[in-house]
Amino acid sequence: MTVVGWLILLVAWSVLSLVGLAASLVLTNPLTLGPMGVTLWFIVAYLASSAVVTLAMYTAKTFLHVHTAGVARLRYSRRQGLLIGAWLTGMLALSSLHQLGPLDAILLALLLVIVEVYVRFRWP
Repeated sequence: MTVVGWLILLVAWSVLSLVGLAASLVLTNPLTLGPMGVTLWFIVAYLASSAVVTLAMYTAKTFLHVHTAGVARLRYSRRQGLLIGAWLTGMLALSSLHQLGPLDAILLALLLVIVEVYVRFRWP
């Protein structure tokens, strides 16, 4: 699949998943969804946020001419999008469980930075 194909797929998934998440927020509540539905909601939220962040990172890297090849821009943007999407979804999940404190957010952000630095030095 080409870079343009992946970008079209990411845009389509972002739009569909964000519309679905917004509709689920308006039409349902966690009690009607049940535990499996809430888990599925968070999985879709993770995939949607990672797709949106991937597209934003790819656009920023294209604008700033960070990598010369589109494949490299997409690969690095996808990895960073998955990391940031996981952080955002983790914050949302902890917040919905009333377990999120300022120190938790800082520690998870620090974990995100550690993983990024480690992968940056180990990634070819």
